[in-house]
Formats: sequence, structure tokens, C-alpha cells
Amino acid sequence: MRIGFVGLGLMGVPMAANMARAGHALVVHSANAGSVAKLQAEGARVAGSVAEVAGAVDVFCACRVTPEQSREVFLGEGGVAATAPAGLLCIDFATVDPGTAKEIGAALAARGIGFLDAPISGGPYAAVDAALTAIVGGAEADVARAMPALRATCKEVRHMGPVGAGVTTKLCNNLISITTHALLAEAMVLGAKAGIDGRRLYETLRASSARSNTLERVVPKHFLPRNFEAAASIATIMKDLGCAIDLGRAMGVDLTLAEAAMRRYEEARDAGHVARDIAAVILPIEEKAGVKVGGS
Repeated sequence: MRIGFVGLGLMGVPMAANMARAGHALVVHSANAGSVAKLQAEGARVAGSVAEVAGAVDVFCACRVTPEQSREVFLGEGGVAATAPAGLLCIDFATVDPGTAKEIGAALAARGIGFLDAPISGGPYAAVDAALTAIVGGAEADVARAMPALRATCKEVRHMGPVGAGVTTKLCNNLISITTHALLAEAMVLGAKAGIDGRRLYETLRASSARSNTLERVVPKHFLPRNFEAAASIATIMKDLGCAIDLGRAMGVDLTLAEAAMRRYEEARDAGHVARDIAAVILPIEEKAGVKVGGS
């Protein structure tokens, strides 16, 4: 299969590399010379524009970050809708709002181009290991057609319904995990303030009803070793949580806990941590409490 890929960041590079390693002919475009070089080493051909990629492949993949960036790729001047031939199938791996996904899907459908919103879950570690979960919205026939590309980088593919259903499901997932990160930060700081060793607290939590994938990620990999290098930045998760909150407001659903968590991330952003990992949500809480969780 001829696969195109744009959006070659922390997730996109390993995803595209796994597609190339699975034997697909890969065409890529990016302004990031380092990302391009890594994929050239995997056998990818480099194109000079989004339009060039879209005109040379059977399946066009994008993995940008924001709704605005997805619109630029698919709907912008020189983007897919304006330049690509009928019959192309597009996959957007970004976590955006369902309104954006439906807008893109409708514009592409008018040109005879298929579209799947397929946000991915698992983070950079799973991207490297081809162990992501793709949460997909779109037509059944398009999902079947996309499966070779999806299987090359995803362990699980979950088809949730029509266009927009994938990102809606992903926002529900992220609402839980992002809010839980903030709650775990509060709990760990509370324990530290009371004099409980952070490592012992974590080991007890993971053996109790508080155990979760989020606990297993953020405490041993970030809080305890004081590692705030971004795998998922505060900026990115605020975008995701904001999309979920906006969707709740539009649908008349009260998301009080998500809104409270957003205030925690706003505190971290305002303290200068916007480019650091989501785990940095703990830093303003620690500062106010006068303690640190983990470290030497």
C-alpha cells in the first residue's frame, strides 16, 4: 500500500516508521529535517508539499495536534480537499473536536475522498512499539480499506461509528485520564505533606482500589523520579480537555470535575510549565504545600 504521512512529531515519526517497516511504500512531508531524515533511513520518499503527498498515495495520514492544524492540512489552501484526486482515503490521527472531524469529512466526501477520524491512545512508548489503540469514526468500508495501515502501528482498532465518533470517544477517554492525573497529583502531595514516603504510598495505591493505568504512568515514571520532560505536554492536554469541556457545554452535560482539573492545568501553565509533561500539574500544588514528592 502507498501511504502518505504528515505531522511527523513525537507520535507521527514512530507511527510512520512502523508503516514503512511493515512493507508499505511511504511518502512523507515535514518542515522538521530531523524527522524527515529518520524516515528516509526507513526508506520513505520525501515530498515537497501536502498536495504532493496526497497525489502520490492510496492512504493519506495526518498526525498534527490542534483542530486548526487538522483544518489546515485537509481544508486549507493547497490542502487535501483542494488538491487530492477522488478515491483517496484520509486518516486523521489527531485528537480534535467532533465538529472539526465532521467538517473535514463532509468537505472531503464532496470531492469523492474518504475520511476517518482515528485518534490514537497509548502515548509515545506505544507508538514506538506499534501498540497503539486507534479509536475510529467513519464508514465501515473505509475502515476495512484502512486496516493495513492501521494494523502496522496499532495493536487495537476500535470502530465506534460514523465520522466524529472516534474523536468523541477519545475525548471521553482523555477527560478521565487527564482529570485523574490532577487528582493523583493532589493525593501524592497530600501524602507527602503528612510525612508518608512517596514510593511506599505509590506501592500501596497500586495494590488498592486506586490502581489505574494513569497511576502506573505518572507516579513511577514522572512524579517520583522528578521527570517532567514532555511525553504529553500541558499545552496538548489542555487542548484535549478544553475540547471535551466545550463538547459537554454544547450537549448540555455538566463536566464539573473536568473544569476543576482544567484550573489545575491553568495553574501549571501560568507557572511556566506549559511545555512540560502533564505530570508537571503537580508542581504548583507542591509549591503551595511546601513539599516535594519523590526525588533525592
